[in-house]
Parts: sequence; structure tokens; C-alpha cells
Amino acid sequence: MSSFEQSARRNCRQLAGAAMLAGMLAGCFQPMYGDRSLTGSNGPNLREAMRDVEIAKIDGRVGQEIRNDIIFELSGGEGNPVGAPYRLNLVIATNSYSALVDLQTGLPDNETVAIDISYTLLSIADEKIVLTDKAIARVTIDRTQQRYARVRALRNAENQAAKLVAEQIRTRVASFFLLRG
Repeated sequence: MSSFEQSARRNCRQLAGAAMLAGMLAGCFQPMYGDRSLTGSNGPNLREAMRDVEIAKIDGRVGQEIRNDIIFELSGGEGNPVGAPYRLNLVIATNSYSALVDLQTGLPDNETVAIDISYTLLSIADEKIVLTDKAIARVTIDRTQQRYARVRALRNAENQAAKLVAEQIRTRVASFFLLRG
């Protein structure tokens, strides 16, 4: 038997072994947002558990944008539940800064919008903090000399950063419910 035939047989055996292993592990995969319950019995699934989180009020335009995005991410657009078993409290810090300056004009070329959020998930039943974490987003825009264009670009960057942190918070809250359940 030539070395080519031996190599081909070894590759076939390895491929067959990998296929068998993949087949055995296929039943272990469970999508995060699937319809199965968290506890394995007839309990709530992840979507229902995430709908049981009330988002506390936040001041300011950016804060309200973030709150609306988180409500949509957690409930799928069904609104903010009042009297839910969990409450999400957020502390938001926003900032913008310029890193690059045009040497000829002395004006900044770009601007970065930064949003930092510290949040806690509170269990209402026992008044206990069950999750504490942070979410951050940085969005860069080109700086322009036109005042309205700059204001609109900053607002769009803030909205985009709000969506990014809302997705981070949704993923972390979903992970909490999966690990708890």
C-alpha cells in the first residue's frame, strides 16, 4: 500500500470520526432565544423572562434613547412592564472628544461620541441586586465646518451608540437568566 493510500484512509477515518462527534453533539445545542423553558419544566422561556424586567426612568435625550432601545431589546416592542419582578437601574455618562487635528487649519478632523453605562438588575421580591455590569460604546464621526451637519451627525452617533449599549445589556441580561434558570 502506498503512502498516498495510507494518507487517504487516515483522512477518511478522521473525517468519519469528526462527523460522528458532530452528530452526537448536535442535540446539545440550544439557541439562546429558543422556545424551550429555562428550568426544563413548564416554566417561562427566555423571551418571557426578559419581558419581566422593568427599566427605570432616565433623564436626558440620550438617556431616553437608551431606555427605549433597551425596552425594545428586552420586550420586543411590547412596552415597559410596570410591577415586574426585576428592575434595571442605569447610570449613564456621555462624552465626546476629538483625537485628530488637521495641521493646516488647527481644527479637529473627527469626533468620538462615548457612552459608558453602569447598570444593576434588582430583584424586587427580596430587594437584592442580582447583576451588576457595565456597557460601553464608542462611535466616531467626521467633523465638518457646517454647524447643522455636525449637530445631526452627533445625534446620529449618540443614537447608534445607544443601540450598541442596549444590545450589550440585552445579551448580558439574557445570559443572567440562562445561568440562573
